[in-house]
Amino acid sequence: MRPLVDRREELKALEEWFRRGRVAVIFGRRRVGKTRLVLEFIKDKKAVYLLAADSTLEYNLRKFSEELSERFSVPGLRFEDFEELFRLVESRRDVDLVVLDEFGYLVRAGALPQFQRVVDLVLKTKKLVLTGSTVSIIESKLLGYRSPLYGRVDLVKRLQPLRFHHLFEWFPNASLDGAIAVYGATGGVPRYLEFFSECTQEEVKRVMLNPDLLPFRDAKLIVEEELPEPHRYFQILETIANGRTRLSEISQITGLEPHKLPYYLGVLRDLGYVSYEKPLLGGKRGIYRITELYFAFWFRFVYPFYEEIESGLRTHAEKYFEKNFNTYLGQVFEQVARELLLPRIEHTKAGRWWKGDAEIDLVAIDEETAKAYFAEFKYSIDVDPETELNKLKKKTALFSWKKDTRKEEYIIVAKSFRKTIGEATTIDQQRLHQLALETLSKEKEKH
Repeated sequence: MRPLVDRREELKALEEWFRRGRVAVIFGRRRVGKTRLVLEFIKDKKAVYLLAADSTLEYNLRKFSEELSERFSVPGLRFEDFEELFRLVESRRDVDLVVLDEFGYLVRAGALPQFQRVVDLVLKTKKLVLTGSTVSIIESKLLGYRSPLYGRVDLVKRLQPLRFHHLFEWFPNASLDGAIAVYGATGGVPRYLEFFSECTQEEVKRVMLNPDLLPFRDAKLIVEEELPEPHRYFQILETIANGRTRLSEISQITGLEPHKLPYYLGVLRDLGYVSYEKPLLGGKRGIYRITELYFAFWFRFVYPFYEEIESGLRTHAEKYFEKNFNTYLGQVFEQVARELLLPRIEHTKAGRWWKGDAEIDLVAIDEETAKAYFAEFKYSIDVDPETELNKLKKKTALFSWKKDTRKEEYIIVAKSFRKTIGEATTIDQQRLHQLALETLSKEKEKH
């Protein structure tokens, strides 16, 4: 088994919970590594691991009965309900912890009332970890105010995909361009990364446009499992992925009436698939963006050609990929640079900013010191910092926050620069920071 990449914070939280709590919930989108995390957590503990199936309670109880019969060497166990199962667990000295993986399936089958009694009346000395991949079910039915387990869960962790700098831990020999390409296609989801033997653009095309591999079809499976009327959501996500990000544009392309769209977009926001973004400190109307890079890639490069690729006709998809992938990577570079840069800046608020045709990739302000950072991200080599600084200063003049009293700093992040600050004698050396993304990512990796 591949060594666990990152997850140090999650493992630490679980260990602290194990000392003090009773019930923990670990949830997140499919393939994000929940099972791998809990298996790592329980490897040195007296634990029972049970994986629920997408079936009836009766089927799962029969399945668990057989597994525990073998585990405890007690022939013929047949549990009628989960109270009975956990009474046996509670009586065992060789068990401290039970993990119920894919608990969302049991919730869907109607098990929650039984688990209220299990937690309240049966479990006295044992601990329980519940994991789930159907985010909508976990958030509404398990963690919601009306849930029978409301107030009984001591730890809730939503597992996120890996960050960009973790790809260098997964692929130690990866180049910067290769890591950005793979991150832009997979979003750092561990299960998808397992299909890659190296970090290259050609490998992205080989894996993501291959109908025989999971990453090709997984977005479709996830949306269809999570959402009713999946075709509506497919339309909306494809539209946003192709750059139509305002409500009026989405309505025009999808044919959905503007007054109906907020409902669908609200569902996608609740699930974490899209976000609504306004310019920092201003603007009445914002734009919608696909939050997860895997979905952004899939709905732009896979979904429009899905049936063709399934039929073995990849020519159109490959041509579109080769023509547009580098443009898409510019957006990925912006997200990666923001992810790596923000922890280095003291700030109270941060975000993109735009007004008319002027747009700044990142503005970060510190309200206590009246300091403003203005950053531009260039997915290019040999960038001229003096030219970029002059462009940036023209745009920052339109940003009105504490305009006459703020202290300003300018940051240009690029793949590489044509000259350094010392060589560019005409620019403001005190307030311009040149940061090569490769340096940023390697620094982050060390920490």
